[in-house]
Amino acid sequence: MITSESGLGDKSFNDMMAQGMEKAKADFGADYVVIQPRAVSEFQSAIARAAAQGFDVIIGSSFDMIEPMKAVAKAFPDQKFGLVDVGPDPVAPNVASTVTKDWEGSFLVGYIAAKTTKTGTIGFVGGKDIPIIHRFFIGYYYGAKMANPDVKVLESYTGSFQDPAGGKEYTLALVNQGSDINFAVAGATSAGVIDAAKESKTFAIGVDSNQNYMAPGSVLTSMVKRVDTQAYDMIKALNAGSFKGGEVKYYGLAEDGVAAAMDEYNKGLIADPVLAEVDGLKAKLLSGEIVVPNYFDLKPGQKEMGKPAMATPPSIADAK
Repeated sequence: MITSESGLGDKSFNDMMAQGMEKAKADFGADYVVIQPRAVSEFQSAIARAAAQGFDVIIGSSFDMIEPMKAVAKAFPDQKFGLVDVGPDPVAPNVASTVTKDWEGSFLVGYIAAKTTKTGTIGFVGGKDIPIIHRFFIGYYYGAKMANPDVKVLESYTGSFQDPAGGKEYTLALVNQGSDINFAVAGATSAGVIDAAKESKTFAIGVDSNQNYMAPGSVLTSMVKRVDTQAYDMIKALNAGSFKGGEVKYYGLAEDGVAAAMDEYNKGLIADPVLAEVDGLKAKLLSGEIVVPNYFDLKPGQKEMGKPAMATPPSIADAK
């Protein structure tokens, strides 16, 4: 396993993937090694060093790893690689990849946020200002506007996935603008978003893993991405002799790939009627009555998105 730059201990994406590795160890007796590059600039060399060691499969965990892995995969055509939760395009003939339909999970927590806010303003704190993070925002925005067309949705990016202090600073800035619920989509930076919620007596929404426990009563819910299952499934396929590179598998609501986490740590924070409405929304998503827009499908200047159609945010509609 090669982590993103935030490494193990992020209480988010990397830790979830490691859980999948542990399950594979228990179920198949798989041994695994975790390699933790400290920066995106180290990705290619880390992947190349791993490829030279002859692992059965090398699984990466970052959107920023696509090009580095593509380069190494070309140099090591007989090596099997996996890349968890990236884009819709196949990476290479010897790289299996996955896409989490995080826009569906973000839609659910956006709806919850808009139904729960007391100020009529909610926020989004992303890590890097990159397409895969915009994918979360679009789903969140669509869900919020479906719940309440008049809700104000603020958008902010810290520039880092490993800066909790920056996450706190950016979140408090949104709170000062009236946002009382802020969705953290920022890797290890998200801890600062949650800390800010606790300090300001507002709510945060966690991401990737279930982060409700990090500040009971201050985390409204978490948008869980089952990247543990995605990593595990790659190893399971390898063990069964059915691993296939050049394929992209999707994990959405139908595949139990995303969820709005509910447990003892956020019990009572979301009104029962809202939870009932969310169950109804899930059924409509599964039937196709609702289709949440995927940022990667949107074009600059596009005025409407999703099914039922609604106006795109200004960042899309006004783009040239």
